Amino acid sequence: MKINFKQVFSIIVTYKSNLNKISSTFACHKKNFLNTIVINNSPEISLDSFKSSQVTIINNPGNIGLSAALNVGILEAKKQGADMVTLFDQDTLLPDDFLQNMLKYINAYQGVKKPALFSPVFFNHVTDDYGSIINFKPFRLIRSKPDKQKLVTHPQYVITSGSFIPISVLDDVGLMREELFIDFVDIEWCLRARAKGYSIVSFPQVEMAHHLGDSSVSFMGTNYPIHSPLRMYYYFRNAMYLYRLLEIDWNWRVVDATRNLFRFLFYMLFVKNRWTYYRYIIKGYYHGLIKKMGKLEE
Repeated sequence: MKINFKQVFSIIVTYKSNLNKISSTFACHKKNFLNTIVINNSPEISLDSFKSSQVTIINNPGNIGLSAALNVGILEAKKQGADMVTLFDQDTLLPDDFLQNMLKYINAYQGVKKPALFSPVFFNHVTDDYGSIINFKPFRLIRSKPDKQKLVTHPQYVITSGSFIPISVLDDVGLMREELFIDFVDIEWCLRARAKGYSIVSFPQVEMAHHLGDSSVSFMGTNYPIHSPLRMYYYFRNAMYLYRLLEIDWNWRVVDATRNLFRFLFYMLFVKNRWTYYRYIIKGYYHGLIKKMGKLEE
């Protein structure tokens, strides 16, 4: 089945958004998508002025988390008749021809396995570099930069923002794991889809701008994104939680657990406020171990 503009709904999750910045986000979505659903996780910030025939605003009573907010948007899009959804957060900006180019490649794609999702590549303005294509071999992770000469790649997983997912696939694979709240939502869903025989498809010739991380640290010639202590709590908690799920790919569990040890050492050695990070990371490990999930109440 060929997908057209009318069948694709964009879903944007916002949290404590700056109104000037979010207006730019909404503007580029309105140039691309006929239907956009905005899930506002900060009800104290009114986005109602952006409401239109093209834009639906759903205000949650509080911050219910990225995964739950995405599910609210997906179910609303399905209710409105969408055949495919595209998931975003507020930190992504799109070129005016983004949807046109994605649909060109989606409709031309032919693969052996049924695709779970389609994604562009992204340029991270925090690190001033492209996000890596992630693949795995037994006991090791393979990172590579997007090859613009290729029409398609098949990464192990991609970030949530920019993911085009058919509703039929969501019906089969399921929605996002809400207990994760934020972080690893995209990885878990992609691993779950792959376990059901689907493939993850990325188009290196389609690009979007994204902000991943709060700042960056340079180490051995590479800029690494740095997240807040709270985000690292969720990162390490959710990683530990997923390691304990038997349905998660064993090779990913082994490789990611090893990488997280190095990530922990990196934050302890090269990032400011290391003791604050230490407390949040250790708490995250412990809560993941005892399966204390959802929003961290401080």
